[in-house]
Amino acid sequence: MAKKDPHFARLFESTLEEHIEPVATKITGNIPEWINGTMIRNGPGLFDVGEDSYKHWFDGLSLLHRFSIENGQVTYQSRFLRSEAYEKAMKYKRIVMSEFGTLGIPDPCKNIFERFASHFLPLNITDNDVINFMKIGDDLYTLTETQYMRKISTEDLTSSENRVDLFRTFAVLTQSSHPHKDVDGCTYNMASSYLLGCYYNIVKFTPNSGPDPTKAAEIICSIPATRWTKPSYYHSFGMTKNYFIFLEQSLYIDVPRLAMSTMRRKTVSSALFFDKNEPVRFHLVNREDGSIDKTQYVSDAMFGMHVINCYEDDGHIIFDMCCYEDGNLISKFYLDYLRNGDAQGKTEFPSPQLRRYVLPLNVGKWTPQGTNLVTLTCSTATAKLQKDGQIYLVPECMSELGIDMPCINYEKNNARPYRYAYGTTNVPKGGFVDAMAKIDLHTKEYRIWQEPNCYPSEPMFLPAPGSVEEDDGVVMSCIVNSQHRSAFLLVLDAKTFQEVGRAQLPNNIECGLTFHGHFDQRS
Repeated sequence: MAKKDPHFARLFESTLEEHIEPVATKITGNIPEWINGTMIRNGPGLFDVGEDSYKHWFDGLSLLHRFSIENGQVTYQSRFLRSEAYEKAMKYKRIVMSEFGTLGIPDPCKNIFERFASHFLPLNITDNDVINFMKIGDDLYTLTETQYMRKISTEDLTSSENRVDLFRTFAVLTQSSHPHKDVDGCTYNMASSYLLGCYYNIVKFTPNSGPDPTKAAEIICSIPATRWTKPSYYHSFGMTKNYFIFLEQSLYIDVPRLAMSTMRRKTVSSALFFDKNEPVRFHLVNREDGSIDKTQYVSDAMFGMHVINCYEDDGHIIFDMCCYEDGNLISKFYLDYLRNGDAQGKTEFPSPQLRRYVLPLNVGKWTPQGTNLVTLTCSTATAKLQKDGQIYLVPECMSELGIDMPCINYEKNNARPYRYAYGTTNVPKGGFVDAMAKIDLHTKEYRIWQEPNCYPSEPMFLPAPGSVEEDDGVVMSCIVNSQHRSAFLLVLDAKTFQEVGRAQLPNNIECGLTFHGHFDQRS
């Protein structure tokens, strides 16, 4: 059991103030002068509105953070995303739009029929884009897991007045929070439709597509859900040079229950359930023509939010993911548990496992049953053809220390062979994520960064100019100290995982934990 941090609950208090004007930071060590750009972070900032309070960590109103780095100096800014969820909450001093784990109150401005209908139909879908960002061409959009996106300015964090609605163009209600940007400049994401059966759609966005990027976007493939009324929950997907890989995992969305949730006064989270008896399924989509590979790949039930990387190797697909035994992780993020613990005041969190699945591509009628089809000598993962015609996968554990919130040298190694992965972890196991790690996937060795009462966000790798080696660069993260809720931008040498420098915010500026981020390098 991890030692209890007496200040831990402070991490989940509301941040009340924005800092629209740049705030200078105190530099300790050195921030490399070749780092010249802007890091944007996204995460929940406001958990209390009037007398109402959000119930889940994922529900807090989005607070955007900006670290501007130039000539070894760093300034900080923050601003709440001007979503409809935020504007209505501020106007009526209560929670109007429902979130993942919190029910909203019907909009007082709606007419009687609209308010009556909103009790029976899931119309109150939030646009509180609290999780991540998507770059389309030169434009940056905020993301959550609903159909809405909103363009923001990386210069001052202002929000576009008009939100982008994927439902209007593609009739989708959910999307992944982790799109992929390819070398050709196009951006790809997953989005699900539930109206005429359940489909997982791959959407292609092209650069320079105008104020509404959905107008130039297209669905290049629709994968039918195995269980039509109970599609899989997902947060990310994989991509290689020739394939998209979608993992249909064992945490499901009960669509009938979701459709009735408003009438039953239940949250979206209540429609999720984990089926330990249902295997996960890997779907391969050919990137050239959008065709779905007929080979059925399955493995034991599991849950995971973040794909680390995927690539092709000598007739196989390598699929690396941060995995958990079941779906209990999300239930640990209710704010009451985070702040107060269980009945005994204790908190305990599951530890992730870095798993490597290997999918053999050369499978046909001649393939023998019961023998390992993985011919790679670099992995102990197995794949065997079963009597039912499915390929059963057993993954390899890539490190005794698991990570989540992963990153890699994306520019150089996404969809390609790679050696190093970085992420957050809990040391010792059972605690909340309080450390960062670098994993060597060849040797399975790891390095750790950790400080007392300090909690990292998703790390971000930035390659050094003219770098040749994969880990030649820095790893950056926004770290929050629970004692006074102040933060600092940490810069580590990616090779040694030792601190190079940090930019400390003044202690009077409170900053909550963030989820994901984006970096724009200035020329």
